[in-house]
Amino acid sequence: MRAVNLIPAESRGRSRGPSTGMQVPVYVLLGVLAAAVALVTVYVLTGNSISSRKATLASLQSQVTQEQAAAARLGEFTKFSQLAQTRIGTVQSIAAARFDWHNALSDLARVVPANTTLQSVVGTVVPGASAGGSGAASGGLRGDITAPAFELSGCTANQDDVARLMSQLRLINGVTRVSFSSSQVSTTSAAGSGSGQACASNAATFDLVVFFQPVANAGASGVTAVTGGTGSSTSSTPSAGGTQ
Repeated sequence: MRAVNLIPAESRGRSRGPSTGMQVPVYVLLGVLAAAVALVTVYVLTGNSISSRKATLASLQSQVTQEQAAAARLGEFTKFSQLAQTRIGTVQSIAAARFDWHNALSDLARVVPANTTLQSVVGTVVPGASAGGSGAASGGLRGDITAPAFELSGCTANQDDVARLMSQLRLINGVTRVSFSSSQVSTTSAAGSGSGQACASNAATFDLVVFFQPVANAGASGVTAVTGGTGSSTSSTPSAGGTQ
């Protein structure tokens, strides 16, 4: 049996599927949707990244604030430590400018011969320093060296004993020089000063100056030019008897 197409000839072409030209807008629409999805995804990811970094920044700023506060608290301890070190240095400088008169007098007592009488012993740190009384008649020799010194006046049996005394005085620890301004034989008995012993007639009298090693920062009025950490200087007044 033969099939018969009852559709009119002029209408047969309309029953076909969609033409190729109608498919292009569909692909374009799909592409636009895909691009939109991609942009939304990028936007969301970028927003999340920015939020995360803002949170990290806020946390770091908080940590910086805490560390700065801790550093400020520790800074007070640093200033205190620096002040303590400065004061220690100042005290050490002042201590270095003091002369050990105790040991010097002990050594003097050991080396002076038994036949020698000391009528006057004056110790000063530098020339011009007050010793609380009149100094020995050193004939200006005390001013030759800016250093601690003993000015000794006394007598002994003869001139040879004066030379021996000078040799003995050089054995004192720290002595750099022993000088004499006068040494002569007395024709009369010389009375001692205070409770000192009198010199016998025809005894050899002497005036000697015993110089020690110089002391840093020592002045006639005390310690000078002791510089601390802030550039300030301090001074110390010597005690009675020329001791510093």
